Amino acid sequence: MKKIIIAILIFGSLPSLTYAQDNIERDTLIPMEFERQVFIYGKAKKYNDRMMQLSTLYNLLAYNPNNSAILDSIALVYFEVQQYVSAALVSVDAVSLNPRDELAAEIAALSFEQIGASERALKYYETLYLLRNDIMILYQVSFLQYRLKRLNEAFTNVDIIIADAISKEVQILFPKDDESEQKVPLKTAAKRLKAMIFETQGNIVEAKKIYEDILLISPDFDLVKKQLEDLN
Repeated sequence: MKKIIIAILIFGSLPSLTYAQDNIERDTLIPMEFERQVFIYGKAKKYNDRMMQLSTLYNLLAYNPNNSAILDSIALVYFEVQQYVSAALVSVDAVSLNPRDELAAEIAALSFEQIGASERALKYYETLYLLRNDIMILYQVSFLQYRLKRLNEAFTNVDIIIADAISKEVQILFPKDDESEQKVPLKTAAKRLKAMIFETQGNIVEAKKIYEDILLISPDFDLVKKQLEDLN
């Protein structure tokens, strides 16, 4: 079995402290300390002590540095306290260890987006879409592609969303003029994004046509009404 060496302080008749070495089996020491750290983490979580949660999670990580689940938990704590840079960096390591880690991919995408790193956010949204095959994530991918002027890619993904029957059922929130929110079908939101792509490309005729079509179905869609007014 593998051994680990620990230094034990010996207090004797000597005028100074000396060190003795003692071999302790890893299989005995580590599980006990691991269980202790897990207990502390549980209590820290119960009492909402985020800093202690992080401390114990890092201690647990020291015993198993290739455990992506522990990295997920660290990234989640950082995300919850809005330390988005740390959340992003930790979750990137988690995805590197486990390319199918959905939680880490989601935290990375959201965190990079929060700090304005759109290119890196897009990369992890694309990873998340491949893992979940969720058209809501594909919409986010499309929107970031639009922001990054990757218009052909955005256009292709928007058409995929519009053609998917599920997009009629899924709802997405948009702000209203009175600062409240309104629910709009994802298909309608995707059509709006398609109009915005046309507008960016300078095809005002097509953009205007789509905006008008949207308002025939959703006449109270405040954001589209404003966009159409701006075109006129």
